[in-house]
Amino acid sequence: MKQIFSRAETDDVEDKAMPAGVIGDEVVKVVEFRRFVVAQADADHILLLYHALWDMNRTEGETAMLFSPAIPTMTLLAQLIIEYSTLTKKKPLLLHVLVRAASLVFVYGGLFLLNHYGVRNYAVYYLLTAAYVLACVLLFKESLTQKLFLYFVDWGITSFVSSLCGWIAYWLAGGTNSESTIRYALYASSYLVIIPVYLKFWRARVKEMLALFQKGNQLYGFYPVLTFVVFNILFGPTTKTHTPYWFVIMVLFEGIILFSYYLLFSQIYAVFNRMQVESQLRNTERFVLLQKKYYEQVDSGIRGQREQLHDTRHHLVAMASLLGAMEYGALGLYIEQMLEKTSQPYPKRYCKNTVANAVIGGYIKLAEEAGIAVSVELDLPENLGIDDYELCTVFGNTLENAIEACQRIPPGSDSHAKRFIGIKSKVDSGRLIFRIENSIDGDIVMDQGLPQSSKGVLGGVGLASVRSVVERYAGCLSLEPANNTFVLSGVIYP
Repeated sequence: MKQIFSRAETDDVEDKAMPAGVIGDEVVKVVEFRRFVVAQADADHILLLYHALWDMNRTEGETAMLFSPAIPTMTLLAQLIIEYSTLTKKKPLLLHVLVRAASLVFVYGGLFLLNHYGVRNYAVYYLLTAAYVLACVLLFKESLTQKLFLYFVDWGITSFVSSLCGWIAYWLAGGTNSESTIRYALYASSYLVIIPVYLKFWRARVKEMLALFQKGNQLYGFYPVLTFVVFNILFGPTTKTHTPYWFVIMVLFEGIILFSYYLLFSQIYAVFNRMQVESQLRNTERFVLLQKKYYEQVDSGIRGQREQLHDTRHHLVAMASLLGAMEYGALGLYIEQMLEKTSQPYPKRYCKNTVANAVIGGYIKLAEEAGIAVSVELDLPENLGIDDYELCTVFGNTLENAIEACQRIPPGSDSHAKRFIGIKSKVDSGRLIFRIENSIDGDIVMDQGLPQSSKGVLGGVGLASVRSVVERYAGCLSLEPANNTFVLSGVIYP
C-alpha cells in the first residue's frame, strides 16, 4: 500500500508540468484512485480483524465448554449408564453412592478451582478425571484389565462424539456466537440415541467380548488407553483446525480404531474357538478311555464267570470229598476261597444309557478312589434324544469339576472328611432334569455367570461347553454356590 501511495504522489508532482486541462482530469483520477485504495485497505484490515476476533472467540468458547460442567456431566452420565449396565457390582449400594459422590466432589471441585484461577491446562483436567477410573476399578467385580478396557473404550468413543459435535457446531454456527449452544444440543441428542441403542443391541455383545477378553493377552487392556491419548492429542479440545480435510482425517482415524477393535476380538474369538476344539478333543479321548475301561471290566467279569462255571464240577467233587471225610474245617476254608474268587469286581450299572453309564461310572470310581463319598440317583434311558457325546459333555465336565473342587479342600480340615458328590437326574414330561452337588473350600468367585476357574485364563472351558450344550437344546443352567457346597442344576429339552 505504501508503494502505491508513493507512486501516486510522484505522479501528482510530475503532473504539475502538464497543461491545465490535462492536470485537472489527472488530479481527479488520482484522488479517486487513492480513495479506492484506502477503502480497499480498510476492508482488508476489517476482514482480518473479524477473523482474528472470531478465532479468539471460538477458542475461548471451546475452552469454556471444556471447563464448564455441561460436557463433563453429560459424559459422566453416559459412562455411568454403560458401566452399571455392563459390569457386575461387588460392593454394597451405599458404598457405591459414597464413592461416586466423593469422585464427583473431587472432579468438580478441581474444575471450579481451575476456573477460579484461570488455569486452562487440559492435562490437569484429565488428571482430575482419574477419580472416575479409580471408582470404576473399586466398585466392580471384573478384572482390572476388563474394567480399564471398557472404561477407555467408552471414553474414547465419547471423545470422538464430542469432537464430531464440535466440528458440526462450528460449521452450523456460521460465525455467530451460537456455537456452544449448538454443540451442547448435538452432544445431548447424540446420547439420547446412543444409550438406548447400546442397551438394546450392543450390551450383550460387549459382555461376551469382555468375557472372551479374559482368555487373551492381558496387555490388550491398555490398547484403548493408548488410542484415547493419541486421539485427544490430534483431535481433542486443543485442536484449532476446522477444515473439511482435517475432519475427514479424524473420521478415518476413528474408523481405524474401531476396525482394530474388530481385529482384536476376532483374534480372541479364534483363540477361544481353538481352545474349545482342543477341549472337545480331550473330552473325546477321555470319554473313549473311560468306555474302554468299562468294557474291559465287563469282559473281565464275563471271562471270570466262564472260568468259574467251567470249574464248578471240579469244585463240587472236591467239596463232596471233604464232606464225606467229615473235614468240616477244610470244607469251610475251601468254600471261603471260592467265595473270594467269585467276588471279583464287576462294573456297576448306574443307568440304562450305556455310553453315559461308562463315563459317569468312570468318574465315580475316580471320586471313590480319592476318598470322596458319592450318592447316585440316575434316570437316563438308552434313547434319550440327546447326542451321546453331548450328554457325556454335560456329565463328564460337571463331575470332573466336582472332583477337582473336593480335592482342593485341604487335608486335615473339618470339611475334608465330609467331602461328597451327589448326582441326580430324571426324565419328566420330556425334559431331562439333572443336579450335581459337591463340597467346596470356602466361597466361589463368579465371573460372567460361571465360577472363576482355578486354572487361570486358559481354564473354564468345560463349564462353557456345558452351557453351550444346554442352550443348544433350549434349556437352562443354574449355578448356586451355597454354604460350603456348590450346586449345578439344569434342564434340557431333547
